[in-house]
Amino acid sequence: MGTYLTKILDVKADEVSRLKQQAPDRRYRECEHDLSASRGMYAALSRGEGEPLRLIAEVKKASPSRGVLVEHFDPLELARRYADIGASAFSVLTDRDFFQGANDYLSTVSREFDLPVLRKDFIVDESQVYEARLIGADAILLIVAALDPLQLEEYIQLAHEIGLDVLVEVHDERELDTALERHARMVGVNNRDLRDFSVSLDTSLRLRSRMPEGIISVAESGLKRQADVLMMQEASFDAVLIGEGLLGDELQRFTWKQP
Repeated sequence: MGTYLTKILDVKADEVSRLKQQAPDRRYRECEHDLSASRGMYAALSRGEGEPLRLIAEVKKASPSRGVLVEHFDPLELARRYADIGASAFSVLTDRDFFQGANDYLSTVSREFDLPVLRKDFIVDESQVYEARLIGADAILLIVAALDPLQLEEYIQLAHEIGLDVLVEVHDERELDTALERHARMVGVNNRDLRDFSVSLDTSLRLRSRMPEGIISVAESGLKRQADVLMMQEASFDAVLIGEGLLGDELQRFTWKQP
């Protein structure tokens, strides 16, 4: 992969080296019995025949492509708004350098709501998996393009062992094959090309048809209109992950709530 992801991963490597000095694996073992039970994201995103698409609402202040999205950012206020319109789960950005996220944003949302919370970050080391559990996440994002296949499998297994669900993100057929071979149960198709940040909804439509039954399928990025969401619903996705698109009025008026 090229420019954007490479730059992000270089910065993340430095961040991880500092994190490992804090030994989150040891801290987890010391307090694991005191942690609240995880709220299952897989179960929250499962939908029966005829039920509306599930919404993972993203609590995000900024993005590398558009800069600051919410000037007076209040993660709780955003989360309340999204819960009111019928979100089934939250995604909270914790990457500081590129998305102006923070672990505290996730912890705050996790404490105040009963919905499962996905940690949205660039996870490249097992220390971040333990950290996710410690800060209150119920699930983590693993990006196939950021990991080698063995790392992907190891981190999926570790996450499940400590009570986290995993959304595995793919961008093309090769990455989808890798995700399925490494036993991913939830697969997110990112319509944004991490090499240049361009967006094509055709990516989701193309890859959905290759997913077997039993996989929770999530369409991510570039969904800004009701027509976009309906397209994903007709393609049999189980859920959509939307951040910027929810900042306008159109998708807040969509029928997310159960009948």
